[in-house]
Amino acid sequence: MSKTHLADVNFDIIRYANCWEDADVLLEALSPNSDSKIMSIASAGDNCFSLLSTSPIKVVAVDISMPQLCLTELKKIAIQNFDRATYMAFVGFTASNQRLPLYKKINSQLSPACLSYWETKQNELEEGIIHCGKFERYFQLFKSSYLHDIHSQETVNELFQEKSAEEQKKFHDTVWHNAAWKKMYGFFFGEQMMGDHGRDPEFLKHVEGSVSDMILAQEVAHLRTARVQQNYFLYYILNNKFDENFLPHYVRVENYQNVQANIDKLILHHGLLDSALEIHGDCNAFNLSDIFEYMDETIFKKVAEEIIQYSAPQAKIAYWNLMIPRHISEVLPDAVVAKEALSTNLSAKDFGYFYRSFHIDQKK
Repeated sequence: MSKTHLADVNFDIIRYANCWEDADVLLEALSPNSDSKIMSIASAGDNCFSLLSTSPIKVVAVDISMPQLCLTELKKIAIQNFDRATYMAFVGFTASNQRLPLYKKINSQLSPACLSYWETKQNELEEGIIHCGKFERYFQLFKSSYLHDIHSQETVNELFQEKSAEEQKKFHDTVWHNAAWKKMYGFFFGEQMMGDHGRDPEFLKHVEGSVSDMILAQEVAHLRTARVQQNYFLYYILNNKFDENFLPHYVRVENYQNVQANIDKLILHHGLLDSALEIHGDCNAFNLSDIFEYMDETIFKKVAEEIIQYSAPQAKIAYWNLMIPRHISEVLPDAVVAKEALSTNLSAKDFGYFYRSFHIDQKK
């Protein structure tokens, strides 16, 4: 696999300051344990940390984007050095005016490349690094310039208030999903705005049909259920912050110490997936995020073949489809078996409602 198909993608920025795939679903899919050797797309690092909470042998965090790896490394060093409350203040989960002093306590432990990157990012450090991604800026623009023209903060709060499934459905249909919301959604979450402010336009070029229509249909299905009341992804999108009751898996009070205890098992790898596979061909569990979304069918099949070639027997492979259907079991039916029932069950539980589906395949 070459970089040719990614030549027009800008890898000089932090695109995602948080992981936008549900770690709880991922952990249930891969069921990692002390015998696991895991390869994971790094992204913002969060789901790699969640995988560490299960005490595996290693987690290899792979990314072609150096800024994403610099973000992951800074979070890693912060987890190594800080208790949970300090970490949450430093990265931006809670308020703090001490982020630069905290950074200066740990910056000598960063690799030269990572140190060079963060030394020029004082504003991002002061703001809190979990808010500095292009995708997070997209949602900040959404809240500041669009959301409150349609729904007040009181209405946003009511969306998350405890109610029965029937009450949630009624609230969505009669209050939330009004004509102004649908009109705004078609514009703000359309291909042009998303390409300009959210995902890179190159990541959308294989999509067929309306981007906003696809995401709206998935949003409607989720927001009509009571599960929305615990959805920390949606809470951030609508509030531009997290809350103690709305947190990613790795930083929850019951998980942080386990992550910290295993943080030295995290290995960072800069490059495409194939280069990591050649070095770490013994991995028996894979978190591939939604990387197949960015590939045409030919490249997708080639990457799938490489994963099967460079992986342990009966390796489990987890990945998401956002707007483009990709299934390893369909292109390599003799090599893998699709865990269809588990995939369907976990897709229904997934807080990442914007994804079309979640898949688990297992090497034969």
